[in-house]
Amino acid sequence: MAVRSGVRASARPELAGRDWELRVLTDRARAAALGEGQAVLLRGPAGIGKTGLLAAALDGLDGTVLTVTCADTGAGAYEAVRALFGPLWPRGDAGEAGQLAGSARLALPALAPGRGDGTADTYSVMHGLYWLVAGLAARGPVVLAVDDAQWCDETSLRWLGFLLRRAEDLPVLVLLTQRTGSDGPGPAVLAELGTAANCLAVDLAPLTADAVADVLAAGFGTAPDPEFARHAAEITGGNPFLLDRVVGALRGRVPPDAGHVGELDELGREAVVRPLLDRLSPDALAVARAIAVLGGEELETIAALAGTRPGPARHAVQALRDGELLEPDRLDYAHDLIRAAALNTAEPAELARLRERAATLLNDSGRSSEEVAVHLLVLDGPPQPWMVTVLREAAAAAESRGAPTAAARYLTQVLRAHADDVAVLVHLSRVLGQTDPAASLRHLEHALGLVADPRRRVPIVMQYVMVSLGAQNSRRSYALATEVADALEAVIGPAPSPADRALRMVGQSALLLSGLDEKATVSRVGARLRDVVPPPGDTAEERELLGMLSSLGTLQGRPAGEVVAQAAQVLRIGDVAPGGWAVLGAVLTLYLADRPEPALAALGGVLDHAQRRGQGWTYVLGATTRALVHQFCGNLTDALADAQYAFDVITQERWAPGTAMPQTVLASLLVRQGDPAGAEAALAAIVRPRLEHFTLEYHWYLIAKARARAASGDVEGALAVLRTCGESLAGNGIGNPVLAPWWYESAELLGGLGRRAEGEAVLDDVEPAVRRWGTNRALGMLQTSRGVLADGDAAIERLREAAELLADSPAKVEQAKAEYLLGRRLLARGDAEGARERLRRSIDLSVLSRDKQQLGLSLPALAEAGGRMRHGTDSPSDALSGSERRVAERAAEGATNREIAESLFITQRTVEVHLTSVYRKLGIGGRAELAAALRDH
Repeated sequence: MAVRSGVRASARPELAGRDWELRVLTDRARAAALGEGQAVLLRGPAGIGKTGLLAAALDGLDGTVLTVTCADTGAGAYEAVRALFGPLWPRGDAGEAGQLAGSARLALPALAPGRGDGTADTYSVMHGLYWLVAGLAARGPVVLAVDDAQWCDETSLRWLGFLLRRAEDLPVLVLLTQRTGSDGPGPAVLAELGTAANCLAVDLAPLTADAVADVLAAGFGTAPDPEFARHAAEITGGNPFLLDRVVGALRGRVPPDAGHVGELDELGREAVVRPLLDRLSPDALAVARAIAVLGGEELETIAALAGTRPGPARHAVQALRDGELLEPDRLDYAHDLIRAAALNTAEPAELARLRERAATLLNDSGRSSEEVAVHLLVLDGPPQPWMVTVLREAAAAAESRGAPTAAARYLTQVLRAHADDVAVLVHLSRVLGQTDPAASLRHLEHALGLVADPRRRVPIVMQYVMVSLGAQNSRRSYALATEVADALEAVIGPAPSPADRALRMVGQSALLLSGLDEKATVSRVGARLRDVVPPPGDTAEERELLGMLSSLGTLQGRPAGEVVAQAAQVLRIGDVAPGGWAVLGAVLTLYLADRPEPALAALGGVLDHAQRRGQGWTYVLGATTRALVHQFCGNLTDALADAQYAFDVITQERWAPGTAMPQTVLASLLVRQGDPAGAEAALAAIVRPRLEHFTLEYHWYLIAKARARAASGDVEGALAVLRTCGESLAGNGIGNPVLAPWWYESAELLGGLGRRAEGEAVLDDVEPAVRRWGTNRALGMLQTSRGVLADGDAAIERLREAAELLADSPAKVEQAKAEYLLGRRLLARGDAEGARERLRRSIDLSVLSRDKQQLGLSLPALAEAGGRMRHGTDSPSDALSGSERRVAERAAEGATNREIAESLFITQRTVEVHLTSVYRKLGIGGRAELAAALRDH
């Protein structure tokens, strides 16, 4: 299949002096055809020959060749994408196309406006477009060519970058041309694309003197005099387009000899186009300007814009074609330099009126709001009322298709007429929240300054809080939430209406969301909401508040039974909002309280929804949280699979600078796998600013860092980190003993150093919090720590009690440690048989959990006690990485490589690499044996 939708190979200037560049494109095309995704960005000034070189390269390419030429008349969101892929479904109905199967269906909002399901997530739309290309590439090489990419809509360009980051294993070639010196968002995005590892940027230089002579010889049919060629090179600057106009103007009139050099001077560089326009009648010139403004439209529309009838307009078009200024088969100019010359024939005020009239014509003819809006964006001055309506409709349409940057441009234009329109400010903030959180917050600050009514301020503040979570602005959002909560209480009185009670709960949820994000405000929000009676959870607002209250109570270390009841009610009906934070808050409570089943079920729902909607970030967040839960329950195999997956995705998507949890959870698990160096490397990859201010991330990071240092033999370094953790928790009112159990880790290290009094002091301080939280895990960990620091029979009794408590909890890793420590003490007392029983139990638990660190301690201890294992402890599947295991499990369930890649937000090539490694490690021949191999091992 070969489709060309914009880049034309015909009627282009003679291609000369571009042999090297053409070889580069050919070499890149060959590499791409072999399955190594490539991109080339051809850059240069107008007329330098980018389009001709691109067309020459495309002439020799096979496979699916999709092309588009972007116009400087403006473009709506995903307009270039639609033009690229439009030829795949000639009937015009992308929604019924067979190519849009599986995750590719998520591309519908970009390809068929109005066909999507509600408001689309930007990532999901781009994810869907990627799978559309992957499906095409499965049948053969795919070429995507974008000419004049500097005028391409920003959303389409950003998708091309998204594609290139995943195309290293696809037979895909992306070719772009860029006119340098242009304004707008395109050049900035193209600069990013040009730095991609698989993108080669080629700057086209002016033609050499020899190349100019070749062009002249081909055009005149005879070799030019060297002086004529030199002079032609001077007046055109070696620009192929201008050189072609020179040939067209002089061919047949004069020979290219030294005696006619003066003819070149008379032409000059500007005169190669302008004389043809100057010879037009006023009516024909109006048509020329109309084409420059609305290139590509039907003749009737061009005539209406020019203020004439179709008949005279047709004559003007023919005159332009006779002068080789127009494309042969459409009402558009052959080159943007010609379009610019046509526009330059009008005074600025006249041109502005022409653009406004063009927008009016399109609007009156029923064109989509975005088609009209792109013309409104170039107008000076505030938009008129009808324009405001169009721009707001266009913003809503762009947002629904997952194009927030386009929506933001339309709304910014609206603000020129309505700078203090609160609804516009809030909408603009919402779309900017995904791409420019700082600007989003500025607009919300402005909106809040315009609204005095606390009832109207509450939802605006909640939006401010949500944006602030990603912008690391929670302290300011907490201050605003406090202010609006106080103001609301003052107006709703002691007997609020049901609507006011719901608003109050939204305000309290905003307080909790902002106040719990950073550790410095945890105690303040706790004191403020100390007397709030938890609602029954009958409405979405009540369940939202319950979820956040359960998080607060969990962080404070209130009795586990109390907060579990709140968390369970949150999950009763899955309608809480915003952003799923209430669900995640309930999950935190449930798993820390040793209720993993409902927590895992809730996370499964989050992950399933994110997978169906193509929401990569939500999936990463859910997978990271699920890894925490699995780790807490001693299911280190699944925990490692989720953590490794999340780490791989944030690395692939360049999300790592804004995250810390995937790296932290992976590091903690790598310590358990006997790889402290790998854990340190994962932690060193964290670059999130102000990490030390955050409530959860910072303390989990410190625990992982301490464990890695201890495993590497740096006990004093580990203790210093643990002290920092304990001081930070205590200093900020965070009293949950199992959230970041620094005391548990410290006791074992201090006992090993013989610093028992110091360890006992630590435990004395934490014991009230442990007993208040009250779970068997917490009590068993306390007894383990007491046993580590005790002597003789007292140590044995405490460790035996610890093992019993932990056996009645999901804490299998901690139970394995208690059994090991008890076995060591029994052996020291001379009870070898009792020691062997406990050590075997520790080994069994460690094998079940895949805890290699504990196995490394328990196995030698069993040998020392004169025992040996009745079965092996190693399994070939233990060698699988987390990512390999997750892929292998999906394959064993019967999923195809594509289905696995779609569901895990990775490429098919990555799936293939993982499966090849899995087969080798498990010693099996292929997919058919996979399920049995995983089950047996």
